[in-house]
Amino acid sequence: SHGSRSGGRGRSRSNSSAVAQVDEATKDQRTIFVSQLVMRADERDISRYFRRKVGKKVRDVILLRDKRTGRHKGCAYVELSSLNDVDRALEATGKVPDFQRFPILIKRTEAEKNLLAGTTSASFTPGSITTSSITGGVPLQLTSDGKRIEAQKVYVGSIDRCVTQAQLHALFSQFGQLDKVLLQMDMNTGMSRGFAFLSYRDPKEANLAIQTMSGQMLAGRPLEA
Repeated sequence: SHGSRSGGRGRSRSNSSAVAQVDEATKDQRTIFVSQLVMRADERDISRYFRRKVGKKVRDVILLRDKRTGRHKGCAYVELSSLNDVDRALEATGKVPDFQRFPILIKRTEAEKNLLAGTTSASFTPGSITTSSITGGVPLQLTSDGKRIEAQKVYVGSIDRCVTQAQLHALFSQFGQLDKVLLQMDMNTGMSRGFAFLSYRDPKEANLAIQTMSGQMLAGRPLEA
């Protein structure tokens, strides 16, 4: 009887290692990419939100952090328990979670990988937010200590009239250090003209903002140039 008991244990052990291998193989497909997170959002907020959304515990939350400052960049990878949870989690894209006032964006990580590889996937095509250097396309000027002189300018259009300059600053400062947000106002009516110029210190941050926010819904309208 001892032999049969130990044999049973051995079987369950090999089963669990097989499950672990399957888990590892599906990890990428079970992991979603979440962006537009506010600075004060942490792993616990995100984990709790998705646990409620999919009705199951989240395996892991990895916030992408700036190596220098240690602050997160408003993006996270969330590993869900099973492939079935992914579609349920994706339904939360464009919705406002309980821990912030702006909607979050959720994508499958394959789309994110394609984006980083420089190809546009069907599920995520950059819209018409564009970037241009303030100096009119002059190559980046560096100071003697390697700092860039001019900022990177981003044009954002199709902004709903109810969106304020402060809200734009809060939304776009998640991607990096914003030097300036200029929401264009109509001098006669004092109303927003529906487009703005943003200045980032770092072109990488400007590009991240463009890639993430292009075509995304803000106050019910897709942002564009």
